[in-house]
Amino acid sequence: MIRQKNGYSLVLIVLMSTFILALLAGAMRVVAQSYIYSQEEYYYKLAQEAGEAGTAYANACLDSNGAEQSWGSVPGGIGPLRPETNCKGAVNPSYEKYVFDEGNKFRTTFEVGDLEASTRSTALSAATAQISSTGRVEITNGSGTVLKTYTAVVKKSVTWPADIDATRTVSGTYRTCAILSNNVWCWGNNDKYESNEYTMGQLGDGTTVSSNVPVKVRSVGDMRNGKIIDIFAAQFHSCVLTEFSSVRKIYCWGNNQFGQLGNGDFGDGKYSSVPVEVKPPTGALAADFAGNNISAIGGTGDVSCAIAAGKVYCWGSNTMGQLGYGSPGSPKSSATPVRINSGGPDRLPNNYSATKLSTGGSRSQTMCVITTEKRAYCWGQARYGQLGIGVTHYSSYGNATRVKGLEDVTDISQDGYTWSGSPDYVTHTCAIAAGRVYCWGGAGRGQAGSPGSGTPKKHIEPRLVGGLPGVALQVEVGIAHSCALMNDAGTKKVYCWGDNRLGQLGANRTDIQYSFTPQPVNVGSNGLPASESVVSLSAGANRGCAIMSDKRSYCWGLNDNGQIGDGTSGSENNRFSPTESLFLRPVQNRYIY
Repeated sequence: MIRQKNGYSLVLIVLMSTFILALLAGAMRVVAQSYIYSQEEYYYKLAQEAGEAGTAYANACLDSNGAEQSWGSVPGGIGPLRPETNCKGAVNPSYEKYVFDEGNKFRTTFEVGDLEASTRSTALSAATAQISSTGRVEITNGSGTVLKTYTAVVKKSVTWPADIDATRTVSGTYRTCAILSNNVWCWGNNDKYESNEYTMGQLGDGTTVSSNVPVKVRSVGDMRNGKIIDIFAAQFHSCVLTEFSSVRKIYCWGNNQFGQLGNGDFGDGKYSSVPVEVKPPTGALAADFAGNNISAIGGTGDVSCAIAAGKVYCWGSNTMGQLGYGSPGSPKSSATPVRINSGGPDRLPNNYSATKLSTGGSRSQTMCVITTEKRAYCWGQARYGQLGIGVTHYSSYGNATRVKGLEDVTDISQDGYTWSGSPDYVTHTCAIAAGRVYCWGGAGRGQAGSPGSGTPKKHIEPRLVGGLPGVALQVEVGIAHSCALMNDAGTKKVYCWGDNRLGQLGANRTDIQYSFTPQPVNVGSNGLPASESVVSLSAGANRGCAIMSDKRSYCWGLNDNGQIGDGTSGSENNRFSPTESLFLRPVQNRYIY
């Protein structure tokens, strides 16, 4: 007979107790496993955070090394990146060895090896890098012995802006060049021009292949590490002024038929598709080119010029007196810099000090200079009144002669053809004097403002350009049009006048062929952004460009060779309103997670 107590059997009580104990044991195991899992998840999270620290460190090292790897297996690299190493991977005793050190419990670190992928920046694309960082958590026993390690691999993509901080654009014959983040890029024609039988190499990239997208001008000599100070683009050649270790030098590339590269060589078929250094004059004049004495450069047609120690030097063709060396054609040309003449009635005084050379001039045969007295002097071709000296004959054009009637001159620009086949004489000069714009030379297409007299229409002395509000800050001229940057009651505005058949005025007006009065360059959704301010202006070769305060560039006019830079080309794509040069668009730095 089974014994009972209070209605329950002893066996049942035992069974129930055993079951409850089993449940309690299972619950304890679940709690323990949950705790262990929670701890592991925590350590993996710490390992991931350590890996994140590694990608951030690698990103900083890339930023400081021009977006290129400096550690690991690259030349100069010593080892992988770790918390205790510098950017080359070398151990620095003053650096902390661990990202986080929790005494006798655990510590975290990271290691970054070679980049998994990387590309260098170009004018059209940003530099990129794929970073892989391994984060580690080491569980210790308090005496330094590692009991267990947790790891996590973190991958990050990093991009840097392309070389597209536009600071200046210039236009030569069927090509454009720009200074972009201290590098020079060109695009357009790079070979023979029309019936010309000679190769040119105008893009300076080491080839003679034309390109409708920017190509980087080959960096040579001090161009590699120095600062690009200035640039000009003439008919078939270009030059830059550089500075490195307080020494300034000039480098030129392109056609060298008349010695316009200044390297001591010239002749039919001579050219250089990469920059070559201009040789300074010899003898006593060599000191003018020493140190940082070169302050400015400029060029037009087949001639180059520079201001060195306050004096003007030119080299290249002298068929029209462009060297400022006296009688035209004697010498016919010079392959090294020669100092222009000074002295004589109405001519450049012997004690002059030059401050600025004329801009523009991709095809003209005229050069001008401004002196410290803020007076303008011009030399070269005088047939169409473009010297502004009151005559059109040849007697003075081989010597720098003062432009009539202008005082307080702050800017000057010239451009145009040299041939007489056009009844409008498309060659002219404009200057700013006492804050107002004056123009002279060919005037048949409105490029000099007022119509001009005679047939063909021209001005042989400066004429005030009416219809420009405010104070003039900058003037730039093209082949048959002119543009000015005006400060109108604190607002900067661009106005253009002259030929508009190719959209040179940028006024969004296809109904205007020629304008003798300035037209405002279009602003708004189909023009220059109203929210930004114009920083600088450029013109030449039937187009104009403006660089805005956000470092974006907008161009208008002729686009047959893709000069506008918006990804199109052909005369059907000429732009009658400012269009953003997409090649020059800034790219924001991004760190992609």
